[in-house]
Amino acid sequence: MVAQIALGTAGVVTFLAMPVVVSAMVNDLAASEREVGLFSTVQLATISAGCLLSTFLPQGRFRRHGLAALAVMIGCDLATLLGPGWVAFNALRAIAGIAGGVAVSQATAALSRSARPERSFGLFLALQTVVSIACIYAMPALMRAGGFHLGYLVFLAFDFAAIGLVYAFVPKRAGAAAPHARLTGNDAAGWWQSAAMLLSILFFFVGIGAIWTFLALLGEQIALTEGEVAGVLSLSKLVAFVASFLPGILVARLGRTIPILACVVLLTGAVIVYSAANALTGFVIATVMFSTGWYVLYPLQLGALADVDRDGRPMLSAGALTGAGLGIGPGLTVMVADGLSGIYIISAAAFLLVGLFAMPVLVPSARRRKAEMAL
Repeated sequence: MVAQIALGTAGVVTFLAMPVVVSAMVNDLAASEREVGLFSTVQLATISAGCLLSTFLPQGRFRRHGLAALAVMIGCDLATLLGPGWVAFNALRAIAGIAGGVAVSQATAALSRSARPERSFGLFLALQTVVSIACIYAMPALMRAGGFHLGYLVFLAFDFAAIGLVYAFVPKRAGAAAPHARLTGNDAAGWWQSAAMLLSILFFFVGIGAIWTFLALLGEQIALTEGEVAGVLSLSKLVAFVASFLPGILVARLGRTIPILACVVLLTGAVIVYSAANALTGFVIATVMFSTGWYVLYPLQLGALADVDRDGRPMLSAGALTGAGLGIGPGLTVMVADGLSGIYIISAAAFLLVGLFAMPVLVPSARRRKAEMAL
C-alpha cells in the first residue's frame, strides 16, 4: 500500500507544488496571469490525458505501468533542470503530466481494491500533505539559489524515491491473476450513478484548481509576505493531515451523505471568506476551511464511486476527470473575469455542482444504509 500511495503521490506532485511554481513564475519570470493560467491548464490537463490513457491499458499491471510512468517523469525532470526555453519547457511538463496521470490512475485503481478504500485514500492524501509541505519550504529556497528550473529537483527526488518503492514492493502481477470480486460489470443504474459521481469529482477539482493554483497570489493581494503565505499553507496542511484520517471514521459512523454535503458547505464558505479576507486572520481561516474540506471530501467521493462501480473503468476514469478539472479551473478563472475575481465565481459554482451531482449516489446509499440498520 505504501508503494502504491507513493506512486500516486508522485503522479500529482506538480499539482501539490503549483502555488509555489506559480508564485515563482510571476515574481522571478515576470509571467502574466494569463500566461500562468495557460501554463497551469497545459500542465494539469495533461494529467487527465494520462489517466484516460490508463483506461486502455491492461488492468492490474500496476508495477509495470507505474515504473514506466515514473521513468518518463524522471527523464522530463532531468531535462527541465537544463533550463529549456518556454515552448520546450511546456512540452516537457506536458509529457510529464501524461506520465503522472498514468501513475495516479494506476495507484487509485489499486487502492480502490482494498478492504477499506476510504482509509486507503485518506492515507494517500496524508502523504500528499507531507510532500506539499516539503515543496512549500524546499522549492523557493532552491529557486532563489539557482533559478526557477532548479526547483524541479524536488520533483526529481520524489520520483526516484517512488520508483524505488514500486520496484521493490509492488508485485509483478498484482491484481492480474485475481481480479477484484466487485468487478462484475455495471448495470444501467451503476453506470448512471458512476457518471454522476465522476461529474461530482470533475467539478470538485475545477473548484480546487481555481483556488489552489492562485492561492499564493491571493495572499499577496492582501499584502501578505512570502513567509506569511508559506506559514499559512503549512498550517493548513497540518490541519489537512489530520483531516485525511477522518473519512474512514465518518463513513463508519454517519455514512457518506452528511459528511459529503457538509464538506460542500465548508468549501463554499471558504470561498466566501477568501473573497472577504483583508488580513492574515481571514486568510488563515479560509485556507484551513479549504484544506479540511478538500482532504475529507475527496476520499469520500472515491469511496462512493468504488461502492457503485462494478466494472473498474469508472474508477480509472476518476483520475482523468481529476486532471481535467485541475486544468479547466485555472483557465476558466482568467476567462470569466479580469484579475483574480474569477477565482471566486468559478470555485463557488463548482463546489455547489459537486453536491448536486453527488445526490444520485448519496440518496440511494442513504436509503440502503437505513434498510441495513433496520435489519
